[in-house]
Amino acid sequence: MSTSLQSLSGELAAIVDAAAASLVRVEGRRRTASSGVVWSADGVIVASHHAVDAEDEVPVGLHDGRTLAARVVGRDPGSDLALLKAEVTGLVPPRWAEARSPRPGEIVLGLSRPGRSARARLGIVSAFASEWRTPSGARFESYLESDIPLHPGFSGGLLLAGDGAALGVNSAGLLRGASLAVPAAAVRRVALALLADGRIRRGYLGIGTQTVALPQELRSSAGQGAGLIVLSVQPQSPAARAGLLLGDVLLRAGDDVLTHPGALVPSLDTDRVGSELKLSLLRAGESRELSVVVGEREAA
Repeated sequence: MSTSLQSLSGELAAIVDAAAASLVRVEGRRRTASSGVVWSADGVIVASHHAVDAEDEVPVGLHDGRTLAARVVGRDPGSDLALLKAEVTGLVPPRWAEARSPRPGEIVLGLSRPGRSARARLGIVSAFASEWRTPSGARFESYLESDIPLHPGFSGGLLLAGDGAALGVNSAGLLRGASLAVPAAAVRRVALALLADGRIRRGYLGIGTQTVALPQELRSSAGQGAGLIVLSVQPQSPAARAGLLLGDVLLRAGDDVLTHPGALVPSLDTDRVGSELKLSLLRAGESRELSVVVGEREAA
């Protein structure tokens, strides 16, 4: 082995050794274990929501071989994160890289602990982009994907940069078949909210919609070629109380043009819960406006 390869090999091994203490094993499902990341020295642990079935206590295995019971503090299905708390001190959080913008092609390490020992995989950043919303509406400061293959313990594990800093928490539950990581800034934001309230407030209207093309004669007056047709309205939902009906075609929510269901998501952010949202729509070909108070989605 050449000197340069020996040096690289030693540096990677040192990164794994240093970060391994920040990983725990999370026995959140029968017969399968995932990983978790130490958030604070006093026993707060970040895990993957989809890998934790329990609602009260979860066994966690520490790097020193101890297994402790950790209670579920809160969870956020939108970001696929859950927060656990074990009665222990002296844990070692990783060094987070919240301000980093990794470039596609950068070398990364995937670190997991599906068993007693930590496991490492080498890969690269496949894609990185600023601000992204998950299919369930959670806002991330960035989209971060690696080519590290999905494997037992992947979810809840760490994605490490070449200098050993933690870029995020790996998750197989955000996009089917994709090796994504919840970026460090989003991990911090969600963890602090769960510590404070045990949940993340997310807005909802209580409707099901689908994109529909507008008739040619309505396109000019609407100023757009498509809208969202209302296919369902939940009883007693904010939309029902506002008078929204099946067959209404939504054109705008506030200033946002609605041409696909995802365009409604920004109107349902945490800070919009309880606020009034003005909807522009077509009903039987006539323009109308309704105001709806954004409700709070119940935790899944």
